[in-house]
Amino acid sequence: MKEIIPIIFAVLAGIFTTLEASINAKLGRIVSPKIATLHSLVTGVIIILIGNLLKGSLHQYTKVIHVRPQLLIGGIFGTFIIYFVTRTIPKLGVANTLTIIVASQIISGLLIDVFVNKQQELDWFKLIGIVLLLCGTYFIMKK
Repeated sequence: MKEIIPIIFAVLAGIFTTLEASINAKLGRIVSPKIATLHSLVTGVIIILIGNLLKGSLHQYTKVIHVRPQLLIGGIFGTFIIYFVTRTIPKLGVANTLTIIVASQIISGLLIDVFVNKQQELDWFKLIGIVLLLCGTYFIMKK
């Protein structure tokens, strides 16, 4: 059971994703989706900056100048994720939006593991899983 902490973190990430998306969508209706995205990112920077200052680990940030540039674009994707979700939830709702996101994450993650990381093989069980995942997404979204 040494894997309990990562499991708890994954569950919390799922719950926090739902809360963040819902709150940002409501804020986006009041201000604008772009301003809601900006606020979310600025708030996140402040929180993680405080955490790094308290832990005394901010000096490690200097290591980013030594990594491959493609490893530095995660924040760009994060910005688009927040913006797209903030725009989508008012139209599709929280459950439908997150269902599409989770299905997309699982499928794209599998493809990365198979074709880029070479950590898995694409077999019939995984293909059937993808089909079932898409069917489940359809049924959740069906009115």
